[in-house]
Amino acid sequence: MTTRERMRRVLSGQVPDRIPLCEICFWPETVERWRDEGLPRDVDPLRWLDMDVLATSWFDSSLRLEEETLSEDDETVTVRDQDGATVRRWKAKTAVRQHLDYLVKTPDDWLSVRDRLSFSPQRIPDAYAEIWRQSREDGSWLAIVPGEPIWWVLMVMGFEAALPFMVDYPDVVHEMVAAQTELSLRMIDAACDIGKPDALWFFSDLGFRNGMLFSPAMFRALVLPYHQRITTHCHELGLNTVFHCCGDCRQVIPLLIEGGFDCVQPLEARAGNDVRQLKSQYGGQIALFGNISVERLSGSEQEAEDEVRAKLEVAVPGGGYIFHSDHSVPPGVSLANYRRALEVAREIGTY
Repeated sequence: MTTRERMRRVLSGQVPDRIPLCEICFWPETVERWRDEGLPRDVDPLRWLDMDVLATSWFDSSLRLEEETLSEDDETVTVRDQDGATVRRWKAKTAVRQHLDYLVKTPDDWLSVRDRLSFSPQRIPDAYAEIWRQSREDGSWLAIVPGEPIWWVLMVMGFEAALPFMVDYPDVVHEMVAAQTELSLRMIDAACDIGKPDALWFFSDLGFRNGMLFSPAMFRALVLPYHQRITTHCHELGLNTVFHCCGDCRQVIPLLIEGGFDCVQPLEARAGNDVRQLKSQYGGQIALFGNISVERLSGSEQEAEDEVRAKLEVAVPGGGYIFHSDHSVPPGVSLANYRRALEVAREIGTY
């Protein structure tokens, strides 16, 4: 099977030849370490490790403001981004960017920018047609990535302002989420006119260390109907749907099932998610993608093996599981440990 065939079978509730072996991010520092441990120069780690290649094309769901550099030093650059947020980024290390200020703070601020979310073909990357062509040629799986609607609200306003705003101005939040939903639907159709992808992939970190950022009741009121519109449209077009949610997503998963999503990723182990429990609760309802603890992979080779073996012996039977770390692979993980993890995954994950 090609990666595309393998992924589509898993996400459609069928059993493939083996579990997909995936990773969407090795930190640059990890790749540098691995070069010293035997990874050849100028090769793609995924292809060298004979893993499944997932292609993504990120679409422009922003307000399309012109990005402006505000300040710069040896280590960081501070910009006002395309959504008007002031953000500090690090130049030479992998780290979460720091949000400093926001453009949208009040209902009037939203009214002043809402027309900027109109669709235009320029929101589709120029490279999309070639990415699609290459994925069809080499058998890789291709997902398009518009902005997830409620996550965009949180990012354009910031958590401290957006979360109380959702309580105080639910009608305005409905309007913001609806505008992003309409934009996503237009971009999905535009992408399909160029070349139909395999899936839509939303990135939206709605889980925190101890649960959701806001209540399931609020999610059902402000988000769920819009998710259902998007997933229904995707399924009508033959696209699968994947939802990335960092943090503790155990409250989120039933909402994703209700919203029509086919898969949840990456199931951070450090936040309390465990694929063995989730498989017993939700197996057959939603595919589970990830949960291999990078903390365990950073230990001894035996710890790495034990992590994969214990989880895959439960997650693999009957299908519905995709191998992946529980977020991304940091430089604490040796090449030897990661290769051993893959060996065990191949051993257990063949049907």
